[in-house]
Amino acid sequence: MTRKRWHLSATGWVKINVDGSVSRKSSRVAIGGVLRGPSDGWLVGFRMRTGMFDIFSIEANVVLEGLKLAWNRGFRQAELECDNVLLVDVLRNGLATISSIGEIKFRHISRDSNKVADQLAKMDEDIINCLVTLEDPPLSVRDLLEKDIYNLSMDE
Repeated sequence: MTRKRWHLSATGWVKINVDGSVSRKSSRVAIGGVLRGPSDGWLVGFRMRTGMFDIFSIEANVVLEGLKLAWNRGFRQAELECDNVLLVDVLRNGLATISSIGEIKFRHISRDSNKVADQLAKMDEDIINCLVTLEDPPLSVRDLLEKDIYNLSMDE
């Protein structure tokens, strides 16, 4: 089932939203994502320019980077959301092997509900294959973060 809006994670869980971006004009390929806590807060964001060109590999790479960042920050329960339905299906159905590093839920999320990760993936970065972590949300995503929380309040 595809979620139409962004939702908070459960207590004790971290929410990881990820996305890949391919610019056909500039041949720029990049990934981005955000880790958020159960009380809506920004924990850390990330982005990286990459040399991969097929969308499945790009999205699989951002899933891996998001999970590694979560594990390195001490999180062992993660809910990962991605707008690539094929990748989410592969991960959910056990066609990809993940070691016993924690508990993971994979969810497909609509593109409209994944705007923060999408914006992070589209940010300029010149160095290829160098993960940039963002301790504070960039100005370009702050309005998107606020819209996610506003939409949550509309559900109540």
